[in-house]
Amino acid sequence: MHQKNSISQSEIDNFDDKLGLAEAAIIGGDEHFFNNISDLLSDSEMAFIGYRRAQLENNFEIAQAKLKQCVEASRSSSLRDHEIEARARMEWGLLRYTQGQKEEAGVDLRWAMERLKAISEGSFQHGLSILNMASWHVSRNESMMALALLSQINRLGPHKIEIIASSRLQISKLLFELGDFVSSQRHAWVAFEGFSESGMIDEAIEASLIWIDLSLNDVTIDAPKMNHLVENSSPRDLGDDSKCSCHPDDMISTINWCFENWQGDNSGVDRPDLIVLLEAERCLGISNFHDKFRNDDVIEDKEVITLLGC
Repeated sequence: MHQKNSISQSEIDNFDDKLGLAEAAIIGGDEHFFNNISDLLSDSEMAFIGYRRAQLENNFEIAQAKLKQCVEASRSSSLRDHEIEARARMEWGLLRYTQGQKEEAGVDLRWAMERLKAISEGSFQHGLSILNMASWHVSRNESMMALALLSQINRLGPHKIEIIASSRLQISKLLFELGDFVSSQRHAWVAFEGFSESGMIDEAIEASLIWIDLSLNDVTIDAPKMNHLVENSSPRDLGDDSKCSCHPDDMISTINWCFENWQGDNSGVDRPDLIVLLEAERCLGISNFHDKFRNDDVIEDKEVITLLGC
């Protein structure tokens, strides 16, 4: 946003998350803007920026050293900065995980999550810490632990919509693996709506494809609309063998959204995403994706080619 319309000095001075501004400048490669605001950062925040630079350069040793420096600086200040300390511990946990230090990573991630809950419950960083801790449990095949954590992120807030959508996508995938397809379908819908509302197109497409795949076997006007199901949902027992169904209006609106936002390469010998879209269109009697893909000479998946009648 700054590159399109420069942020004034007064706006910078009044901006609460100056570290966030500095991170955005570093990630965006805007050294001039970073230099203009660096004097506004504390020693611990400057160390955190040093970590972010090293991370972008894939330099593990410097990244680890800068996180240690950040934690030490946050504790040595006369006004201890608990939030930057928790953020550094979370990043340290993620860094350790990439180096195979999985148990140590779990300790750091949990410490950060509990601290952030205590000092800024519902903040973006708190939500991110829950997502990271849940992913850690998933990596250990502890799906129920991950679901218990993710359920702490309430659909109605106070967490940001991006965090809510991310949690619902992860829940949908876990419930799918556990065989609770109806609940997986509902959570995929919530994720799709959240991602599309916040402009996270790739994530919205991923969620929509899961929802379409679960829904297309029974598209009927007798099915309730998804928003009604979401608003009136109640806990379900694993093993409940209810079948997924969807109203054609929901399927049509979802397919149309996907068509309007579809980007990228359609090549590859294994494209279940393209197959799902074509099967859904065939179910609805429409042909937008069919016509689009027939004119794309990079398509390689044999099943896709068969569905296109090429």
